[in-house]
Amino acid sequence: MQTILLLSLVCISCVHHVQGALQLASVFSSHMVLQRAPHSAVIWGTADTEGDKVTAQVIAANTSIAPVVATVSHGAWKLRLPPVAARGPFTINVTSNEGQVILTDVLFGDVWLCSGQSNMYFTMNQVMNNTAELLTAHNFPNIRFTRARLVESATPRSSMTFDIPWTGPANTRGLQGISAVCWLFAEYLYPHINHPIGLIESSWGGTPIEAWSPPDAIHDCAAVTKRAPGNNTVLWNAMINPLLGTTLFGALWYQGEANAGRAAKYSCQIKAMVSRWRSHFRDSSLNQTDATFPFGYVQLAGNAPGDSVGGFPGERWAQTAGYGYSPNPALPKTFMAVAMDLPDYKSPFGTVHPRFKQDVAQRLLLGALNVAYGHSDVVFQGPFPSKFQLNAAQHTLTIEYDSGRTPLEIRNNTGFEVCCSAPNATECSDTRDHWVAAPITHHDASHVTVTTSGCTTSKATGLRYEWRTSPCDYKNCAVYGAESGLPAPPYITHTIPL
Repeated sequence: MQTILLLSLVCISCVHHVQGALQLASVFSSHMVLQRAPHSAVIWGTADTEGDKVTAQVIAANTSIAPVVATVSHGAWKLRLPPVAARGPFTINVTSNEGQVILTDVLFGDVWLCSGQSNMYFTMNQVMNNTAELLTAHNFPNIRFTRARLVESATPRSSMTFDIPWTGPANTRGLQGISAVCWLFAEYLYPHINHPIGLIESSWGGTPIEAWSPPDAIHDCAAVTKRAPGNNTVLWNAMINPLLGTTLFGALWYQGEANAGRAAKYSCQIKAMVSRWRSHFRDSSLNQTDATFPFGYVQLAGNAPGDSVGGFPGERWAQTAGYGYSPNPALPKTFMAVAMDLPDYKSPFGTVHPRFKQDVAQRLLLGALNVAYGHSDVVFQGPFPSKFQLNAAQHTLTIEYDSGRTPLEIRNNTGFEVCCSAPNATECSDTRDHWVAAPITHHDASHVTVTTSGCTTSKATGLRYEWRTSPCDYKNCAVYGAESGLPAPPYITHTIPL
């Protein structure tokens, strides 16, 4: 019996699709990764015969997994496979009275969706030390990837096309074209989980968050300005909606440059988009994608050299929904890679496209290990202010970090500014007051003291940190965790809490 089964597998391993009216959705193909147990992978497709039964079975030598059945309704069908803990490879056989579809070399692991604009689309072929990175990537055959073709639509689509089909690092050309942040994150994650990883990239350079947001997220934040490549929701319709049935483990997001200068709206928009993505994926995947699946994102990197404030600092703050850190009450089960200290002024792709994606991916990894995989001992956040002590007589402000728990490393004495207001003011007004440099005058294990003497006879009412488009050179901002090497994120307060 085993011999017959093995011969059958050899025969069908060459076959991807047997012609017929029965169809799988385009996201499914041989060599893909489906979500592993305890979740169930969901597969779906189309058929012509109303009420017909569609049967799917996961097959491997010496493994018995019961088939599952769905009924065709209104030309479509969807079913939930049994939870599969083994990595595979497996064959998946889908049959009905109308035909047969066979997928081979299917693995079960964790599936991550990678989306955003050009810094997510930025490829492995462009990354720093790309030749060495591409060679290293070939050591990870159980990381598989696919990339959606760039398409927009005014109405929701149920299908989509992929310009890189499901494949692995053996496909050198495909690997060169996949997102560097997406791939490197998976490469760094793999040794920690020792399970296959599936990467679905759906990103487009120069796109605003409105294009990626479903209609209910747009409604949550009222009407927003239309930006390229088109109207609100056009990429949600064409490049996310067709994926909604997929059982995901998590998502990565690198976007924000296109929305810089509209920070007040972005604070609402990122919260709405994350919440609505989660609910839509949960509902469409028969509740197999978690209602609060892990969502990692990259805070905007430094851009052009110089001392300009610009729109990036406000956008960085807005990316956290106004908290300055993640996870937070507005963005639960999220994690953030701070990147303001990773500028690349010599990037041949423009300073807005830094090549240091390894650092970004490494910082995302730390957040994923803690937030997504429950490794509470992994430090993934840089130091964050917890207490302030203003000494008006000595013209100093002392900032405590992380309630004194995090040893600090101070790499230079710049980056802090205080807001100077009228003597009777209680908070900083951006329109009435002014910001002045507040150099570090002293620091110890967990405190930084800055001078407020730049306010002269005015009153220091606010504080901000690294509030510039490019606040520092590569890994040379002022405050880092001494043990983690992670940067303190940008910070602003218009009232100094005492």
